[in-house]
Amino acid sequence: MKLGLCTIAFQEKPLEEVINIAADYGFNGIEIWGKPPHMPADYDEAYVKNVKDMAQQKGVEIAALGSYVEPLMHLHQKHFEAAFKIAHQLGTDLVRIWSGGGPSKSILPSDKRLILFRLVSMAQWANFRNMRLGLEMHNNHLTDSVASILEAIEGVNVPALQTYYQPLARVDADEPHTAAQQLAAHIANVHAQNFDEQGKPCPIADGVVDYARIVEILSEVGYDGYLEVEFVHGDNKLEALQRERDYLASLIGASNGDSLKNLDIAPV
Repeated sequence: MKLGLCTIAFQEKPLEEVINIAADYGFNGIEIWGKPPHMPADYDEAYVKNVKDMAQQKGVEIAALGSYVEPLMHLHQKHFEAAFKIAHQLGTDLVRIWSGGGPSKSILPSDKRLILFRLVSMAQWANFRNMRLGLEMHNNHLTDSVASILEAIEGVNVPALQTYYQPLARVDADEPHTAAQQLAAHIANVHAQNFDEQGKPCPIADGVVDYARIVEILSEVGYDGYLEVEFVHGDNKLEALQRERDYLASLIGASNGDSLKNLDIAPV
Protein backbone atom coordinates (compact mmCIF):
# COMPACT_ATOMS: atom_id res chain seq x y z
CA MET A 1 0.00 0.00 0.00
CA LYS A 2 0.99 3.60 -0.52
CA LEU A 3 0.50 6.91 1.26
CA GLY A 4 -1.64 9.53 -0.44
CA LEU A 5 -2.71 13.09 0.20
CA CYS A 6 -5.92 14.55 -1.20
CA THR A 7 -5.17 18.09 -2.23
CA ILE A 8 -8.58 19.19 -0.92
CA ALA A 9 -6.99 18.93 2.54
CA PHE A 10 -5.28 22.22 1.67
CA GLN A 11 -7.88 23.69 -0.64
CA GLU A 12 -6.94 27.17 0.56
CA LYS A 13 -3.43 26.82 -0.89
CA PRO A 14 -2.25 26.87 -4.52
CA LEU A 15 -1.87 23.40 -5.97
CA GLU A 16 1.87 23.83 -6.48
CA GLU A 17 2.27 24.44 -2.75
CA VAL A 18 0.20 21.36 -1.91
CA ILE A 19 2.35 19.22 -4.22
CA ASN A 20 5.41 20.52 -2.39
CA ILE A 21 3.82 19.66 0.96
CA ALA A 22 3.04 16.12 -0.23
CA ALA A 23 6.65 15.62 -1.31
CA ASP A 24 8.16 17.21 1.80
CA TYR A 25 6.02 15.11 4.14
CA GLY A 26 6.83 11.82 2.46
CA PHE A 27 3.62 11.01 0.58
CA ASN A 28 3.86 8.70 -2.41
CA GLY A 29 1.03 10.31 -4.32
CA ILE A 30 -1.78 12.83 -4.45
CA GLU A 31 -5.43 12.89 -5.44
CA ILE A 32 -6.12 16.11 -7.29
CA TRP A 33 -9.18 18.00 -6.08
CA GLY A 34 -11.25 18.47 -9.21
CA LYS A 35 -12.48 22.00 -8.46
CA PRO A 36 -10.97 25.49 -8.65
CA PRO A 37 -8.41 26.58 -7.72
CA HIS A 38 -6.71 23.17 -7.96
CA MET A 39 -8.36 22.29 -11.27
CA PRO A 40 -9.99 24.88 -13.55
CA ALA A 41 -13.70 24.64 -14.25
CA ASP A 42 -12.98 24.28 -17.99
CA TYR A 43 -10.35 21.97 -19.43
CA ASP A 44 -7.00 23.72 -19.83
CA GLU A 45 -4.42 21.50 -21.52
CA ALA A 46 -1.45 23.69 -20.61
CA TYR A 47 -2.49 23.87 -16.96
CA VAL A 48 -2.95 20.10 -16.68
CA LYS A 49 0.44 19.46 -18.29
CA ASN A 50 2.05 21.84 -15.82
CA VAL A 51 0.46 19.99 -12.90
CA LYS A 52 1.81 16.68 -14.16
CA ASP A 53 5.27 18.19 -14.63
CA MET A 54 5.28 19.70 -11.12
CA ALA A 55 4.34 16.35 -9.57
CA GLN A 56 6.97 14.47 -11.58
CA GLN A 57 9.66 16.95 -10.58
CA LYS A 58 8.81 16.32 -6.92
CA GLY A 59 8.65 12.54 -7.34
CA VAL A 60 4.96 12.43 -6.43
CA GLU A 61 2.56 10.16 -8.32
CA ILE A 62 -0.87 11.44 -9.27
CA ALA A 63 -3.03 8.70 -7.79
CA ALA A 64 -6.44 9.91 -8.91
CA LEU A 65 -8.52 12.80 -10.17
CA GLY A 66 -11.22 13.67 -7.65
CA SER A 67 -13.92 14.70 -10.11
CA TYR A 68 -17.49 15.69 -9.33
CA VAL A 69 -19.10 13.93 -12.26
CA GLU A 70 -22.51 12.39 -11.50
CA PRO A 71 -24.70 10.31 -13.85
CA LEU A 72 -27.71 12.60 -13.26
CA MET A 73 -25.91 15.89 -13.89
CA HIS A 74 -26.72 17.98 -16.96
CA LEU A 75 -24.53 16.96 -19.92
CA HIS A 76 -23.01 14.21 -17.79
CA GLN A 77 -21.26 12.52 -20.71
CA LYS A 78 -19.52 15.76 -21.71
CA HIS A 79 -18.25 16.31 -18.16
CA PHE A 80 -17.34 12.64 -17.84
CA GLU A 81 -15.22 12.64 -21.00
CA ALA A 82 -13.53 15.88 -19.95
CA ALA A 83 -12.63 14.35 -16.58
CA PHE A 84 -11.08 11.33 -18.26
CA LYS A 85 -9.15 13.52 -20.67
CA ILE A 86 -7.69 15.36 -17.68
CA ALA A 87 -6.93 12.12 -15.81
CA HIS A 88 -5.22 10.60 -18.83
CA GLN A 89 -3.10 13.70 -19.30
CA LEU A 90 -2.21 13.70 -15.58
CA GLY A 91 -1.01 10.11 -15.91
CA THR A 92 -3.57 8.43 -13.64
CA ASP A 93 -6.03 5.69 -14.57
CA LEU A 94 -8.46 6.46 -11.71
CA VAL A 95 -11.28 9.00 -11.74
CA ARG A 96 -13.44 9.45 -8.65
CA ILE A 97 -17.11 9.95 -9.54
CA TRP A 98 -20.30 10.44 -7.54
CA SER A 99 -23.53 8.50 -7.84
CA GLY A 100 -25.89 11.33 -6.89
CA GLY A 101 -29.59 10.61 -6.54
CA GLY A 102 -29.95 11.28 -2.83
CA PRO A 103 -29.93 8.75 0.04
CA SER A 104 -30.26 5.11 -1.02
CA LYS A 105 -33.23 4.55 1.29
CA SER A 106 -35.30 7.32 -0.28
CA ILE A 107 -34.07 7.61 -3.87
CA LEU A 108 -36.75 7.69 -6.55
CA PRO A 109 -36.87 4.34 -8.39
CA SER A 110 -36.73 6.19 -11.72
CA ASP A 111 -33.57 8.05 -10.66
CA LYS A 112 -31.96 4.83 -9.48
CA ARG A 113 -32.66 3.10 -12.78
CA LEU A 114 -31.24 6.03 -14.72
CA ILE A 115 -28.09 6.15 -12.57
CA LEU A 116 -27.42 2.45 -13.09
CA PHE A 117 -28.17 2.68 -16.81
CA ARG A 118 -25.74 5.55 -17.27
CA LEU A 119 -23.10 3.90 -15.09
CA VAL A 120 -23.09 0.96 -17.50
CA SER A 121 -22.19 3.16 -20.47
CA MET A 122 -19.67 5.18 -18.42
CA ALA A 123 -17.98 2.03 -17.12
CA GLN A 124 -17.85 0.44 -20.57
CA TRP A 125 -16.36 3.65 -21.99
CA ALA A 126 -13.71 3.66 -19.25
CA ASN A 127 -13.02 -0.06 -19.49
CA PHE A 128 -12.31 0.22 -23.22
CA ARG A 129 -9.68 2.88 -22.41
CA ASN A 130 -8.06 0.98 -19.52
CA MET A 131 -9.33 3.52 -17.02
CA ARG A 132 -11.15 3.02 -13.72
CA LEU A 133 -14.15 4.68 -12.12
CA GLY A 134 -14.15 4.94 -8.32
CA LEU A 135 -17.59 5.55 -6.83
CA GLU A 136 -17.49 7.99 -3.93
CA MET A 137 -18.85 6.35 -0.76
CA HIS A 138 -20.75 9.24 0.79
CA ASN A 139 -23.84 10.21 2.75
CA ASN A 140 -26.85 11.55 0.84
CA HIS A 141 -25.92 9.67 -2.32
CA LEU A 142 -27.06 6.35 -3.72
CA THR A 143 -23.66 4.93 -2.73
CA ASP A 144 -24.16 5.56 0.99
CA SER A 145 -24.25 1.89 2.02
CA VAL A 146 -22.54 -1.40 1.30
CA ALA A 147 -25.75 -2.85 -0.14
CA SER A 148 -26.31 0.00 -2.59
CA ILE A 149 -22.64 0.09 -3.66
CA LEU A 150 -22.58 -3.64 -4.31
CA GLU A 151 -25.89 -3.43 -6.16
CA ALA A 152 -24.38 -0.82 -8.47
CA ILE A 153 -21.09 -2.66 -9.05
CA GLU A 154 -22.69 -6.06 -9.54
CA GLY A 155 -25.53 -4.66 -11.64
CA VAL A 156 -23.17 -2.81 -13.97
CA ASN A 157 -20.79 -5.79 -14.04
CA VAL A 158 -17.93 -4.01 -15.79
CA PRO A 159 -14.42 -4.31 -14.24
CA ALA A 160 -13.74 -0.58 -14.61
CA LEU A 161 -16.40 0.29 -12.01
CA GLN A 162 -15.03 0.12 -8.48
CA THR A 163 -15.60 1.98 -5.22
CA TYR A 164 -13.82 4.21 -2.79
CA TYR A 165 -13.87 3.21 0.85
CA GLN A 166 -14.44 5.71 3.61
CA PRO A 167 -16.25 5.12 6.90
CA LEU A 168 -19.54 6.95 7.34
CA ALA A 169 -20.66 8.47 10.63
CA ARG A 170 -24.46 8.28 10.21
CA VAL A 171 -26.41 6.58 12.99
CA ASP A 172 -27.67 4.01 10.48
CA ALA A 173 -24.42 3.63 8.55
CA ASP A 174 -22.77 0.25 8.03
CA GLU A 175 -20.30 -0.83 10.70
CA PRO A 176 -17.02 0.42 9.17
CA HIS A 177 -14.91 -2.71 9.60
CA THR A 178 -17.66 -4.99 8.25
CA ALA A 179 -18.12 -2.56 5.37
CA ALA A 180 -14.42 -2.79 4.52
CA GLN A 181 -14.62 -6.59 4.50
CA GLN A 182 -17.67 -6.65 2.26
CA LEU A 183 -16.29 -4.10 -0.18
CA ALA A 184 -12.61 -5.09 -0.08
CA ALA A 185 -12.51 -6.86 -3.46
CA HIS A 186 -13.94 -3.77 -5.17
CA ILE A 187 -11.98 -0.97 -3.49
CA ALA A 188 -10.03 1.34 -5.80
CA ASN A 189 -8.96 3.91 -3.23
CA VAL A 190 -9.28 4.72 0.47
CA HIS A 191 -10.14 8.07 2.02
CA ALA A 192 -8.79 7.54 5.53
CA GLN A 193 -11.19 9.42 7.77
CA ASN A 194 -12.21 8.88 11.37
CA PHE A 195 -14.71 10.19 13.89
CA ASP A 196 -15.47 9.90 17.59
CA GLU A 197 -18.48 8.24 19.21
CA GLN A 198 -20.55 11.38 18.62
CA GLY A 199 -19.71 11.33 14.92
CA LYS A 200 -17.39 14.32 15.10
CA PRO A 201 -14.34 14.20 12.77
CA CYS A 202 -11.07 13.47 14.57
CA PRO A 203 -7.48 12.32 13.89
CA ILE A 204 -7.26 9.02 12.04
CA ALA A 205 -5.56 7.25 14.96
CA ASP A 206 -8.09 8.37 17.58
CA GLY A 207 -11.57 7.51 16.33
CA VAL A 208 -13.92 4.56 16.41
CA VAL A 209 -12.47 3.09 13.22
CA ASP A 210 -9.44 0.88 13.85
CA TYR A 211 -7.28 1.45 10.81
CA ALA A 212 -4.96 -1.37 11.78
CA ARG A 213 -7.93 -3.66 11.12
CA ILE A 214 -8.76 -1.84 7.90
CA VAL A 215 -5.21 -2.29 6.63
CA GLU A 216 -5.29 -5.97 7.61
CA ILE A 217 -8.57 -6.47 5.74
CA LEU A 218 -7.18 -4.78 2.65
CA SER A 219 -3.92 -6.72 2.82
CA GLU A 220 -5.82 -10.00 2.82
CA VAL A 221 -7.27 -9.25 -0.62
CA GLY A 222 -3.98 -7.97 -2.01
CA TYR A 223 -4.93 -4.30 -2.09
CA ASP A 224 -1.89 -2.31 -3.23
CA GLY A 225 -3.49 1.10 -3.70
CA TYR A 226 -3.50 4.21 -1.59
CA LEU A 227 -4.46 5.15 1.93
CA GLU A 228 -5.19 8.84 1.55
CA VAL A 229 -5.41 11.64 4.06
CA GLU A 230 -8.40 13.64 2.83
CA PHE A 231 -8.77 16.22 5.59
CA VAL A 232 -6.64 17.34 8.52
CA HIS A 233 -8.01 18.78 11.75
CA GLY A 234 -6.66 21.27 14.24
CA ASP A 235 -5.20 24.76 14.33
CA ASN A 236 -1.83 23.68 12.95
CA LYS A 237 -2.65 21.71 9.83
CA LEU A 238 0.94 20.81 9.00
CA GLU A 239 1.57 19.35 12.45
CA ALA A 240 -1.68 17.41 12.14
CA LEU A 241 -0.65 16.20 8.68
CA GLN A 242 2.66 14.93 10.05
CA ARG A 243 0.83 12.88 12.70
CA GLU A 244 -1.63 11.46 10.20
CA ARG A 245 1.14 10.59 7.78
CA ASP A 246 3.29 8.89 10.40
CA TYR A 247 0.37 6.86 11.77
CA LEU A 248 -0.65 5.55 8.36
CA ALA A 249 3.00 4.90 7.46
CA SER A 250 3.36 2.74 10.58
CA LEU A 251 0.35 0.65 9.55
CA ILE A 252 1.55 0.26 5.98
CA GLY A 253 5.03 -0.64 7.21
CA ALA A 254 3.62 -3.29 9.51
CA SER A 255 1.49 -4.78 6.74
CA ASN A 256 4.49 -4.85 4.40
CA GLY A 257 6.79 -6.32 7.02
CA ASP A 258 8.94 -3.18 6.98
CA SER A 259 10.41 -1.55 10.02
CA LEU A 260 9.09 1.83 11.06
CA LYS A 261 12.61 3.20 10.77
CA ASN A 262 12.54 2.64 7.03
CA LEU A 263 9.39 4.74 6.76
CA ASP A 264 10.45 7.64 8.99
CA ILE A 265 11.16 11.04 7.55
CA ALA A 266 13.01 13.92 9.05
CA PRO A 267 10.83 16.59 10.67
CA VAL A 268 9.84 19.31 8.21
